[in-house]
Amino acid sequence: MDYLFSNLTGSKLSVFDIVLLVLYALICLGIGFHSSHRQTHSDFMIAGRKIGIIGFVTSVVASYIGGAALVAYTAYVYRFGVSAMAVFLGTAIGFLVFIPYALKLRKISREREFYTLSDWFYYKSGKVTGLASAVILLVVYFGMLLNQFIAGSSILSNISGWSYETALLFSSSIIAIYLLAGGFRSVIRTDIFQYMVILVMFVLLAVVMMGDRQSFAMQLVDFSGMNTGMTIAFTMFGILIIFQSAEYWQRVYGAKSDFVVKAGFIGSAIFTVLTGIAITMVGLSAHMHIPGIEAKDAFAEGLTLLMPQKMLGAALVLIFAAIMSSADTQIFVLASSVAVDWYDKLSGEKSDDKKRMRITQAGILVFTGMSFLGAFILRDLVAVIVFITGIGFTIIPAAVASFHWKIAPRAAMASFIGGTSYIFTLLIVAAFQTHPFEFFKDNADLAILSIGVSTLFLLAFQLLQKRS
Repeated sequence: MDYLFSNLTGSKLSVFDIVLLVLYALICLGIGFHSSHRQTHSDFMIAGRKIGIIGFVTSVVASYIGGAALVAYTAYVYRFGVSAMAVFLGTAIGFLVFIPYALKLRKISREREFYTLSDWFYYKSGKVTGLASAVILLVVYFGMLLNQFIAGSSILSNISGWSYETALLFSSSIIAIYLLAGGFRSVIRTDIFQYMVILVMFVLLAVVMMGDRQSFAMQLVDFSGMNTGMTIAFTMFGILIIFQSAEYWQRVYGAKSDFVVKAGFIGSAIFTVLTGIAITMVGLSAHMHIPGIEAKDAFAEGLTLLMPQKMLGAALVLIFAAIMSSADTQIFVLASSVAVDWYDKLSGEKSDDKKRMRITQAGILVFTGMSFLGAFILRDLVAVIVFITGIGFTIIPAAVASFHWKIAPRAAMASFIGGTSYIFTLLIVAAFQTHPFEFFKDNADLAILSIGVSTLFLLAFQLLQKRS
């Protein structure tokens, strides 16, 4: 306790900054406990399937703009320049493309009471394929959660002067408490508040840059250096990522109407682009004016360069909001998957919402604790993101195809196995390199090719099934 207190009092932050941060944390806790008031077990698991338009948009965008997004995307902006902004444009297009799929999902989920992405595979391709998708998503989302904690705590530590360990303990404790209290309803309601904080912060950043730093801002907006190939690659990445993102599927299941789904994804597309512009500006400021730093430090260094010292506390709150808005979503995706995809399906008995709630609460504690330990030990980020993205992309071909055709269960299973085997082959190759993490950073395109391998396996086994 003395160690933590000395970290807090010896930080770079003023008393006002610390008060602002503590106030923010208390508001999140208050929202979590208020969400638990008179809630049903269905409210805890899927927000009663009554998510409105504001909750939908802010939750989708807030879960997208997390600590890992701030670090990883600004790292790519630092390395590749303005071309990396195409990720946000691609994601916005992906939201629009996903709308007809989402409407079909919502209709079937109301009839079948879906809770997770894997519920779709259990429904379309049977128990084995559904379980295989749950295993893949477990790996992907636990990796994503580790990234949130590593990225967020690193930035929090860099700007505040706290130790990495103090920043990690502070953020993980707050998240665990309000998730245990309010579940998915807490996720949605805190996301509304958290994204408002993020949005206000980026508006302040825009005001600063359009004022006394206008000439500096204009230097950053130079599209002449865009690489066409990288821009296309980043755009396609942004579009495809939607189809393997379980958190967006959960929000579709929880939406109260088709209108919320359609308008929600349109609004999410607009705000994703606006937020992406702000994040890109931060990365470009580091890219142009602070050469020679590690790419993973680009966000913290760029924000420090852009923000006046008197706004440091507000910047810290922005970062904390970004960490929590994605980490709470990923913890809940993992914990609810244990209750629905693992316990229900493997036990052979369908739990009621009360039992699912208890299992999910236990999962929240377990995954928060595991991610705390993992983030404490592992502190590299970009390479891990590339690896888990490659794993996650193996789900996309079967997921998209299942909306249009009747896919044979063995074809979907072969697609999963083929894609993940390819990624683990790359992992073995990387292990024999002098710098394994650098191998993944420098060969991100090879990892993302897992979607092509999965597609080939899907087509080959589907044709074999038809012939037989």
